[in-house]
Amino acid sequence: MNDEQFERPSYYSIIPATVRYDKRLKAYERLMFSEITALSNKYGYCTASNGYFASLYEVDKTTISRWINHLKNLGYLTTQLIKNVVL
Repeated sequence: MNDEQFERPSYYSIIPATVRYDKRLKAYERLMFSEITALSNKYGYCTASNGYFASLYEVDKTTISRWINHLKNLGYLTTQLIKNVVL
């Protein structure tokens, strides 16, 4: 995936102090939280896939899953799995 394929929202994000100073979070998890909140400004929720974030940050999808699950387990995110069904 090249740079032109990434959604580049013009929204800004604010990282709350609770996230910024949580020593349990890694730097990329804080950045992930920030990106998710920026993408959430459009609809009130983020629709980006793990594949999107994996390409954006040049890491494996399992790494993205781990970051999201960590944020979720600490109470910073809630998630909902949506499967596309093709008939």
